[in-house]
Amino acid sequence: MKKIVFTAPRSAEIRECEIPSYGANEVLLQNERIGVCGTDIQVFMGRNRYMQFPVTPFHEGVARVVKTGKDVKNVKAGERVTIRPILSCGHCYSCERGHENACENFNCLGVQSDGLGAEYFVIDKHYVYPISKKCPLDQAVLIEPFAVGVHAAVRGKVCGRRVLVVGAGTIGNFTAQACGLLGAKQVCICDLSEDKVKMAERSGISICLNSHSRTLTDVAKEAFGTFPDVIIDCVGAKAVLPQILELAGKTTDIVIVGNYSEPVLIDAAKIQRNELNVYGNITYTEEDFRKAVELVMDQKVYMDGFISAKFQFDQAQEMMDFAAENRGINMKVVMDYGVSGCGKEG
Repeated sequence: MKKIVFTAPRSAEIRECEIPSYGANEVLLQNERIGVCGTDIQVFMGRNRYMQFPVTPFHEGVARVVKTGKDVKNVKAGERVTIRPILSCGHCYSCERGHENACENFNCLGVQSDGLGAEYFVIDKHYVYPISKKCPLDQAVLIEPFAVGVHAAVRGKVCGRRVLVVGAGTIGNFTAQACGLLGAKQVCICDLSEDKVKMAERSGISICLNSHSRTLTDVAKEAFGTFPDVIIDCVGAKAVLPQILELAGKTTDIVIVGNYSEPVLIDAAKIQRNELNVYGNITYTEEDFRKAVELVMDQKVYMDGFISAKFQFDQAQEMMDFAAENRGINMKVVMDYGVSGCGKEG
């Protein structure tokens, strides 16, 4: 089989290797489609603090079950599945308390270990979920990033509250949609990109604002007339977190979803004196992921038009160059493992 290997910053190679063997509790998958996210771009650029070259990338994926081990009962050969790519040990302090997403031995496919950038992949049965045959691949590949949004909404305890989501890329959009689906009173999303703001409007998010040349305080005043109850950072940029702390009212909840690649200098007194609640947010729990699958299968999530470009497997280098160079305007770049879907769309 073939697999993609990032060997150095901005270098993607395709290598030949053996199809992996599988054990009694494992599933052999034939990958059908993967999505490229901001973490993958960080890894490709050599800017992710938690990986080392060489690595086989990618963690957002849809696959067909080829074979199963003798103790696998939850899926069967021929089924299409989505993959929960955050592997946990099951016995550390976090795992024992239901926070397997914050496992002390945290392992994200494509970062800490080889990921889905291969024609075949083996994974424990615990991490695969069957999906409907009627679900289009362009939607199925988006289940994993939507699960991030579900977890962020859960962390923010958004039900009945005013929520500002900062950043309207794929994760920000899905976070805002999840907030609405989980009962938020009002949801505002903002971004510097007018195209992303328009996508948010098409997605049914109630308040969508362009924040170009404006402070977050100005945005919040227009949306709510005051500060929001919950602020969710889906950007992860150095200039954003200080603005969020400036905007936050006393006892505001702040959820940090954006993947910060470098330290940020903040005024800690704003957190202390305003009794702010600042929550880290890493991926999702198994419960969140199952909820994401359920909502997508029930067609509750707007996903039309999120795919901004498609590439084939042998276009890995071109795909990653495209994703990196267009990060500010892309919604989602995907890769097909078949013979169709080649080239850029939209």
